[in-house]
Amino acid sequence: MLLCRLLLAQGTEVVVFAMGSDWGSPLVAELAGLGAQFVMPPPRLWQTPILGALYSTLTWPWSIPRTANSLYCIGPGRSHALLHLLRPRGTKTLYHEIVFPSAHNTPERQRAALLDLTIANSRKVAQIVRRHCPRKPIRVIPFLTSNAPMPLPARSRPVGTGTLRVTYLGRLVKHKRPDQLVRRWKALRGAPGLDLATLDVYGYDPTGEMLKELRQLAAEPNLANHVRIHGNYEPESLPAILAETDLVVLPSLEEGLPLVLVEAMLQGVPFVATSAGGTEELGDGNPDVVVTAREWEAFEAGLVRMAASIRAGQIDALRLHRWAEDRYGYAPVSRQWLACLHQPRKFFGLYG
Repeated sequence: MLLCRLLLAQGTEVVVFAMGSDWGSPLVAELAGLGAQFVMPPPRLWQTPILGALYSTLTWPWSIPRTANSLYCIGPGRSHALLHLLRPRGTKTLYHEIVFPSAHNTPERQRAALLDLTIANSRKVAQIVRRHCPRKPIRVIPFLTSNAPMPLPARSRPVGTGTLRVTYLGRLVKHKRPDQLVRRWKALRGAPGLDLATLDVYGYDPTGEMLKELRQLAAEPNLANHVRIHGNYEPESLPAILAETDLVVLPSLEEGLPLVLVEAMLQGVPFVATSAGGTEELGDGNPDVVVTAREWEAFEAGLVRMAASIRAGQIDALRLHRWAEDRYGYAPVSRQWLACLHQPRKFFGLYG
């Protein structure tokens, strides 16, 4: 979505190919109003893969611009192989990998091996892709997080001895461990600096089971006044959530590069997270966050350490914002995406 808007704002022709979509009608209408073209089967065909694939096979060859600079592919869709097959002469296909699994023969590996070039959203993901596809050209570009540079945040709210507002942001799935976080919250409130801490949990649950479990846990008498389970939230509500947050936590076992942590930093909110995937690089030379080992004991120790830093007034929201803006903000990231998609051969160092 943000990438489409960036390209359209630059006057680039954007054609979106898909065999189905979870983008809502208002978003599609907005992007179409900005000039994007959508080549997708009618919604009634989305639930029938064979019909969707047949529709695409018959319509896509006539819809791909012959002068396309690049064909960008992301996610687990069935579109990648067909677009690669239909690509015009001289057009490069780019596969964007978010979380490359370590398993040997996976769809992710097949896509990375098939398409011409690979983009990873973190250095860690790039290392794994290189291990599986050593001869495939690869570059690292993080996701865009906004349509423009973020304004400077207010200075850190003095917490002192008051309530420390802790927020979990992330999908409600087992490998991110929100359930363990809620179960441990009573014990954590007995740790130094966390005695007056509250926990708010936001995130989308793909099955609904985790959300149900979390609400049952939070209803226990020893947690009822200290843990709030909110569930899914709309992206536009994130600034308001972060405005009421002193600390973001993400005790995940598996990540690519968590956008919510970048978005928190851009608003001057520190985080404590485990070094899963590309999260580790978010702590490089960054004194206002804590990145721990993935073991639970290390995460809890990091949480206690960060609570002490916040209460002592040692976190600098402006410094944190500048660190994130310089590396993951709109200006540096948009420049990389435009260079990559407009001139992929030059961006990847390919000649001839």
